[in-house]
Amino acid sequence: MKQAQWKFGGTQARFGAGGSQGGQDGGMQGGDATVVTEVTYSDEVLAELIYMIEEEKLAGDVYEAFYEMYGLKIFDNIATSEDRHFDALIAQAEALGLDTDQFVFNQPGAFEDAELQALYDEMIATGSLSVTDALEVGAAIETKDMDDIAAAIEVAEGTALADVYENLLAGSANHLEAFEALLA
Repeated sequence: MKQAQWKFGGTQARFGAGGSQGGQDGGMQGGDATVVTEVTYSDEVLAELIYMIEEEKLAGDVYEAFYEMYGLKIFDNIATSEDRHFDALIAQAEALGLDTDQFVFNQPGAFEDAELQALYDEMIATGSLSVTDALEVGAAIETKDMDDIAAAIEVAEGTALADVYENLLAGSANHLEAFEALLA
């Protein structure tokens, strides 16, 4: 059986898959092989993950608010994508045994991180001025998101979490391109 083992915050989890021993059903002939991979996530990586979860929530909440204000499809489409980013990070956090209820059940526009709360309030106020301002806020969110994701990749390099961040980075680059195309 193959197993992967992760250690985090003094807690350890094992994830694995395997078949029974034997030929027909995909098992190994003559014995059971075990491969254990240990990944220790530092407090810095875990704190970054929590921040990134809220940052993805912020983006989705802002875009949903702008879609309600302006009815512009780009905000609806990218909000849906941000929800997928949020869900991917929540799945990573839950796999690591982190409690994510405070993020999953927070109302739109409500954040645990005071800095992100202030940023959300500022972005909504700015984007409420005009459609152009809202699109510029969208571009600013994606630029910040890309910078923060790149930093998160560095601290989690070589892990499954870094792979998830790489996917989010590509998505954010596409979002930024879409906003910039409408602003051109």
